[in-house]
Amino acid sequence: MTKLLAGLLLISATASAQNGAPLAPYDAVDPFIGTAADGNTFPGASAPFGLLQWGPDTRADGWYHYADKTIRGLSLTHISGAGCSIYADVPILPWIGEVTGPGSAPDYALAFSHAREQAHPGYYAVEFDNGVKTELTTTARAGIGRFVFPAGTARTLLIKAGNSATIEDEKRKADASAVEVRGTDTVVGSVHSGGFCGSDSNYVLYFALTFDRPFASAGTWTTTVSPGGTSAAGHKVGAYVTFPRGAEPIMAKVGVSFVSISNALANLAADIPGWDFEAVHTAAKAGWTDLLARVQADGGTPEQRTIFYTGLYHMLLAPNLFSDSNGDYIGFDGQVRRLGPGEAQFANFSDWDTYRNVVPLHALLLPEQTSQMMQSLIRDAEQSGWLPRWPVANDVSYVMGGDSPAILVAEAHAFGARAFAARIALQFMLKGATQPGTGPHGKSQRPDLAEYLSKGYISVGDNNESCASVTLEYASADFAISRFAAALGDQGDAAKLLRSAQSWRNLLDAETGFIRPRTADGKFIGGWDPDHLLPHHKNWDQDNQFGFEEGSTWQYTWMIPHNYSGLLAALGGEEKVVPKLDRFFQKLSGWALPNFTVTNEPDFCAPYAYVWTGNPWKTQEVIDRIRRETFTTKPDGLPGNDDLGATSGVYVWNALGLYPVIPGVGGMVLGTPMFPRATLRMGNGCTLEILAHGEGVYVQSVKLNGRVYDSTWLPLDTLSATENRLEFLLGTLPNKTWGADRASQPPSFDAGDK
Repeated sequence: MTKLLAGLLLISATASAQNGAPLAPYDAVDPFIGTAADGNTFPGASAPFGLLQWGPDTRADGWYHYADKTIRGLSLTHISGAGCSIYADVPILPWIGEVTGPGSAPDYALAFSHAREQAHPGYYAVEFDNGVKTELTTTARAGIGRFVFPAGTARTLLIKAGNSATIEDEKRKADASAVEVRGTDTVVGSVHSGGFCGSDSNYVLYFALTFDRPFASAGTWTTTVSPGGTSAAGHKVGAYVTFPRGAEPIMAKVGVSFVSISNALANLAADIPGWDFEAVHTAAKAGWTDLLARVQADGGTPEQRTIFYTGLYHMLLAPNLFSDSNGDYIGFDGQVRRLGPGEAQFANFSDWDTYRNVVPLHALLLPEQTSQMMQSLIRDAEQSGWLPRWPVANDVSYVMGGDSPAILVAEAHAFGARAFAARIALQFMLKGATQPGTGPHGKSQRPDLAEYLSKGYISVGDNNESCASVTLEYASADFAISRFAAALGDQGDAAKLLRSAQSWRNLLDAETGFIRPRTADGKFIGGWDPDHLLPHHKNWDQDNQFGFEEGSTWQYTWMIPHNYSGLLAALGGEEKVVPKLDRFFQKLSGWALPNFTVTNEPDFCAPYAYVWTGNPWKTQEVIDRIRRETFTTKPDGLPGNDDLGATSGVYVWNALGLYPVIPGVGGMVLGTPMFPRATLRMGNGCTLEILAHGEGVYVQSVKLNGRVYDSTWLPLDTLSATENRLEFLLGTLPNKTWGADRASQPPSFDAGDK
């Protein structure tokens, strides 16, 4: 990086620390959090929801692992925190010397040190051990890089077009990429990849890379290096360009598109018409500064602020913009389509993860943009016949069980994103919930739907070892659709789906007090102990109990937040439920039974189950422990996969003292705030100021807009004023009477409720 820029960044951070002033939201973000252990985040440069996300990969599968010592390339696309690798397309690597040897260029890597590496929202820089200094910054669809080589060295850039994250997977062996050297300053190409989490999904990405000066020579490679080659196609192709020796920076701009090379060039021209790196960096910083400041937290320790704003940053990296600057995008039917002015298409929805806390925040802060995201899913459904489950690019991967896209749409609507074709969305939601059928790749939006509709549960089968958890996910989806239908005036479907949302009762075993899988004849599975796994089943592993996906009955029994009152009554009431919850929360991480697992999405709502027992003080204790014990500022500071911001969302919401517990209902359960003051600047023009008075984490009392507020539930429609103030009085000892009576509890929705 340039000495001037590095010096300014260092001076700014040092001055803030010396003055004792808390870092501003932008400066508090540390993109390296989550890059170690299983966080799977990346430290590269990206605009909010950027199509192009340019950053380093240390491994062939496209991940950046903090402990690694070499970087294989600076790829153009990423997905933050997912459990499976994807994208990492077109890694670019500055190289000193010649490109030699058959097939060697794709495997080149450069040693580096974290001491000479920086990352901030919209910016990444590294000085490799070979002396090459690299800086990257981005817009929504393009990026600009600055490469400074040591004086007198041969200056080469490797363009690894055929080195995407999944290129080595068996299903991808036939995938072909292509490169073309155009003139003396441009390289273009295409990438064919896919296979997210072993699925049949596919995508094609196009790129255009231009330089601020002519290169002296160029070449390509396939299985061998071809000096002077101008085009190549195949499984692991690439190109290289070499510049005359010199000390001045080499500037490179790149645009990407999922439609065509010409659109990638157009995106580049529209986003970065000149060669002013600092101007692009300044704009990227300004965009992130404004967005992060929409949640203005005051006070807190430096560590708390860093974890909080890094979490908020991670929540704003996806879904990703998918349409081009001219409105073009590639549809789920493979056809190129054009949007109207002001419209945008988005892709990469980690719906099973993000419906639980990410989309409510998006809708609160960015209702117009979130509406475009939901309209994107509707377009996908119109082109494929079904709402897509975990869509990647313009294809569906069907990752994770349940019907999460339906919940995602309902959540967005409930939290204020209303500018999308809601009635068309409802048609597809009802279709998915009531009509068995198959969609792309011959798979179903709701597998085993016919049995679910006829029996009210999905039974144990050789090919269905997640039958119980999928039943609960369908119940959650039915409930969210029922609330969405009711909001649109469809009371008939709302009542019908509210009844089916009680299907969890069909799997609740009164004998053990847990959700328990059943066989097709209605019997509970035998040889079953909620405290143990069943290793005799073929797909058993340390994380999964038979009948449950990524979890056990201990996790999933509490994943019925739409009817906690009904669940707790069925489990024997407060006397039996509270000790069971206490046992559950003895530990907060790790997959050993029985305990809460903070990184397991079905667990996210569980700390709030105490509120429905009349013991919100126990929720306050658990939330405080989660914030203190499971998140840190270290590279391994995320307790597991971030899953496109969902794990970060646990910290962000809990730090605010609120949580969107009930899927499809616009409101939050009150927890305990971490900051003395936090202000949400909502997209509807209103603000919510959250104040915490006193010491400790236990809520003594609450006021809303100056009036005593005894409820533990905050509906969004109570925030009708332009400026809203929620005040918590905190203490060091629990107030066991606040929120204890039934009238103070959040709602529950049973069959027959409205």
